[in-house]
Amino acid sequence: MYIQLAWAELKNLVASKNLLLQYVELETAYNVWTSEGNVIYRCRIDKDDPRNDDQIDFEDNYKDQCNKALIPRDQDGKPYARAETRPINCTTVFTGVGDSDSNIGDGKSLTWDFSNDDDLVTDGVPEGYKRKRIEFKFLDSVWIKDGTVFFFNAKKGSYADIYIVCPAGYYYYDNNGVPHLATEDTPIAHYVSRYPIQGDCPMGDELNSETCSSEIPNYYKFWLEITVPDSDTASNGAVVLEMYRRRTLVL
Repeated sequence: MYIQLAWAELKNLVASKNLLLQYVELETAYNVWTSEGNVIYRCRIDKDDPRNDDQIDFEDNYKDQCNKALIPRDQDGKPYARAETRPINCTTVFTGVGDSDSNIGDGKSLTWDFSNDDDLVTDGVPEGYKRKRIEFKFLDSVWIKDGTVFFFNAKKGSYADIYIVCPAGYYYYDNNGVPHLATEDTPIAHYVSRYPIQGDCPMGDELNSETCSSEIPNYYKFWLEITVPDSDTASNGAVVLEMYRRRTLVL
């Protein structure tokens, strides 16, 4: 996916997210870009005589720093040598709630309760079962590491699924790397698949990984689906995710 920006917008994005600038010099312009996940931000800087303001800024302050590999360093200037999966400039977060449109941590709660009809869906539900879908999102790109499932009064045959979903109007890549425009909310990853839950688990059932997911862009969303027998009127539970993100508060 490509997003065209003005030079001022592109350089501010690069500075705020510690991204790398790349460029190709043409006879009449510079094509400059940076990438974040599967999104490429780009701009064109025309070459004039005399030089224009964007050209002066790029040539004098940025050009010689482009097209170079970044060696991550700490605040003391020492190179990082790490055996962990946490991306540079991110922090570890444990959350049981998504984000709202404007704030971190006050979105949809990752909980369910079959004593009420909240969040019930009917599409694709097996005969003899019912399902709740908890839809949530994050303001920033995230990397999912681990998770814990808490549940109570779960009947035999109950299970959980979690999907990453591309909303309608956004792009995703198929398994062959071909981009597609989603015409409806489209699941693009199914990373918790029919995970069985039964009885009570007040201390939580942990789903652990040695590494983390690829970067999940902030315009994607998540579906947590809990499927239970029709006779269930009492089970409830929650999910807590361990993940990496660049911010924990909007400041």
